Amino acid sequence: MPSELFYNIKVKIMLYVMCKWLKLAFNKINASQLVTRKSQNMKINVLLFFVLFSFVFQFQEAQSQDEQGPHTFKIVGSKKNFTPNGIRSVEYDPESNNHLVISNFDKDGNISRKFQYLFTGKKFNLDTDFLIYKDKGEIQSDGSDTSYGKDGAIERTFVYKENKIVSQIYYYPNGQKQTMIPGIYSLNGEYKIWYSNGQLSFSGYYKDNLKDGDFEQFDESGASVKKGVYKEGKLILGEKVIAEINYTEPDMPAKYALGEVDFDQYLTKKALSPDAPRMAFSQKVFYLYIDFDKTGKMTDFKNTTTTYDNEEESIKYLLKDCPAYSPALVEGIPVQSQQRMALLISKSAVMLRQEERVYMEVEEMPEFPGGSLVLRNLLYSNLQYPQDAARSKIQGRVFVNFVIDKEGRVSRASVSRGVHPLLDAEACRVVMSLPNWKPGRILGKPVSVIYTVPVNFMLQ
Repeated sequence: MPSELFYNIKVKIMLYVMCKWLKLAFNKINASQLVTRKSQNMKINVLLFFVLFSFVFQFQEAQSQDEQGPHTFKIVGSKKNFTPNGIRSVEYDPESNNHLVISNFDKDGNISRKFQYLFTGKKFNLDTDFLIYKDKGEIQSDGSDTSYGKDGAIERTFVYKENKIVSQIYYYPNGQKQTMIPGIYSLNGEYKIWYSNGQLSFSGYYKDNLKDGDFEQFDESGASVKKGVYKEGKLILGEKVIAEINYTEPDMPAKYALGEVDFDQYLTKKALSPDAPRMAFSQKVFYLYIDFDKTGKMTDFKNTTTTYDNEEESIKYLLKDCPAYSPALVEGIPVQSQQRMALLISKSAVMLRQEERVYMEVEEMPEFPGGSLVLRNLLYSNLQYPQDAARSKIQGRVFVNFVIDKEGRVSRASVSRGVHPLLDAEACRVVMSLPNWKPGRILGKPVSVIYTVPVNFMLQ
């Protein structure tokens, strides 16, 4: 029986019993000829007080249980608060007694994100800084983390278990599932890809990041195209079955057939041609994610370094219509790929270099000595508010991306969302001044991880 119904029935029974008892007491008092009117009034007042007290006690208990239910903690304070982007709310997870659900809504009231947390504390307050709960070890991502588009359709869902992503599910705009990936840093479980019509395109099973089991590829009608059986990453029966995705870790990355030096000479010559946009900087490194198709041709790029309009124009010019690379390979088959590369542009030369993989999320995320609160306090204590920005009353929050390498060193700071060039530059400076971190790890091995922190500039 649900707890809410149980306590409502309990209150009604108590009220019924109290009324019966009160009626019986009145009858006895009226029948007695030995009591005085004064004593009658006293007894009536005592009985009324007792009934009222019992009712209030039971009602408060029922109300308290109704608010908290069977959960192991209690939500206190406001269940909604305002954020710069809209409204955030919290509620009990109806399917778990030790989980809560936090939802984000945009300024128009449309849901943008909903995620579940395991909460091991006694009281949760939405107005309390999340870093406090995290540093105490009282809260962790555990359950679904769903993002929604502006039309309310689901875009993707990450499934967490004790702060680790165990499954990623992406959706088409029509609401059909697109991809289900069993993990993020290591694949364990069933991997599926669907066509936009809902028909399965690819299916297979991974164990410790290796193919292990039956794999099959289908056409849009549902007919089987290829079948293969793998054991510990090796094909033991049937045909090679390759997923039609953009690979970030192919067996063999895309490479320029004539070598990096020859390609650098091509880019430099292009940069110095009369048609090239004017290079307004002496030397700068841009960190890019470049997409290659199955033929090795560059199809698109994403720049993760803060740029100005003339710099972005230069990058687009240099990478447009470049000679094709040798395509990336998976099991010897050409595939689409995305590679992280560093583009160095100076007045005299241009170079493009393959970069080691930088992970977005790993099994053991990097940790700052002392925890998140110590990190935040250190950033603020070292912050030097630019005087020109202060005089112009410029303030806001700058989001800085940076890389924590295998040794825990901070590098490659760039602004992912800025406010003003003066504040952006100071935010990058203060991040680059941070001491070494405990590096992130995958299966016990240190790796480079990209991290993001907000740096607040607030005028008193």
